[in-house]
Amino acid sequence: MYPQIYLGQIPATPAQRRDLRALALDLRGRIQAARTDEPTTLLLHFAAGAGPLVDLLLLRSQVLIVAALRAYRAPIVAPPGGRWAYRDTGEPIDEPGGTTPIQHIGAQRDAVRALLSHAAPTLPGLPANEQPFEQIIGALICRPAIHPDSQIALEISEHRRRLKLLGLDELPGLAAMVRTGPPLAQPVLRAIVADVLGGRLWHDGTRFLFDLAPPRFQLRVLATGARPEKLLPLFEGENVIGRRRAAQQYEYRLTLAGDELISADHATLIVGDDDTVTVRDTSKNGTWLAAPNAAEARVRRERTVAVGAELRIGITRMRLERPDQ
Repeated sequence: MYPQIYLGQIPATPAQRRDLRALALDLRGRIQAARTDEPTTLLLHFAAGAGPLVDLLLLRSQVLIVAALRAYRAPIVAPPGGRWAYRDTGEPIDEPGGTTPIQHIGAQRDAVRALLSHAAPTLPGLPANEQPFEQIIGALICRPAIHPDSQIALEISEHRRRLKLLGLDELPGLAAMVRTGPPLAQPVLRAIVADVLGGRLWHDGTRFLFDLAPPRFQLRVLATGARPEKLLPLFEGENVIGRRRAAQQYEYRLTLAGDELISADHATLIVGDDDTVTVRDTSKNGTWLAAPNAAEARVRRERTVAVGAELRIGITRMRLERPDQ
């Protein structure tokens, strides 16, 4: 199954990890929606030399796209060869070292090309003295799209260097259009991603193979009748719990079967960056909380859940715990 998504480095903060996971699922959906038969490999958040981390690498048999992803909050103005700025305020938009965004992606593209050139003799099945890709594209990608009121013009020299500006919605189309040089076999592409650039397979086209951070909390679902006890890990951010099995978009889903009083999306358990857990009731039949040594009470909108507290949804009871308990 494709796309296969590799990960270079795990982000340091919970917010960055949540954003990276959402990006991976977003990219998977966009590429699958393009309905291409060509295998696609992605590498996210990796180092190409001593410079800043590269956001995205897209590889197909005849194309390599090195991309920086940016979310600009308002229209921007960028004359050819000039400084980038927000149109309405004049606030400059600079990358590390004071470069413009397009200069930044040009430097990252060149760093990846230098690494591949150095590694070319070690790549399996690549003829001697040949580079893996005839052309490598550098792309500045606006998430989710370029603001329609932006005025950005690239220099002719930037076009000749294969530097592009596009929205995230245009990425699958750009990858499909490029057909230069001989196609590379999948073993060569895997060697580039894993051996040269240090990526680890994170999403195999169907599911994530590992989590970006270990769960800080878990729910112990207590045995009821013929249903045995089980543990459900809680991950950073929102964890949706209910009877529905299929996850929607970027959510973490905890499915509970065998209790008809549980709604499809019954409640959301939010693991905060400050190491707290909050329950938000979204059900028809209610969510009930009993703090340690306290009586059970119905959750009205949101409540903080202490370790050791019990939640009840339908006839199912769960206790919040630390994984090491």
